Amino acid sequence: MTSRSTNSNKGFIELMRNGLWFYFSHNNHEFAAHASSVSGRETIYVDDSKIAEKTSWRFISGHEFALDGHHYRIEFNLKSFWSGQLVCNFYVDQVLFESSQIAMSDGQTKLSWRSILVLFVIGMIFGYLGAYIAVNML
Repeated sequence: MTSRSTNSNKGFIELMRNGLWFYFSHNNHEFAAHASSVSGRETIYVDDSKIAEKTSWRFISGHEFALDGHHYRIEFNLKSFWSGQLVCNFYVDQVLFESSQIAMSDGQTKLSWRSILVLFVIGMIFGYLGAYIAVNML
């Protein structure tokens, strides 16, 4: 098992815009796992083909599939909400093969209350606009 961090000094805004990407290789196949920071949508790719997609707001969420006689599981695990630390575990035949993590804040710092407040206000604005449009369309 190897553990690696794919956080290559990406900023908070870039991670929010592009989501979090994790990459794994096994048995001549390339696996990519994407987690949207905004919508909660998780997408799994094998050799550039989308094989699974779902929206999840759980702290632990997984995708299981079989390929070339192997059973694979890719699991997203939100370790820390405050630092935005997401771990992606890659299992092959029920054994943890590789683990990778990304944190939305650098080092040991946590997301500031200001960042959380900004995201909350943006959510409130979009929520209000969505409700206003829905009420006026009926």
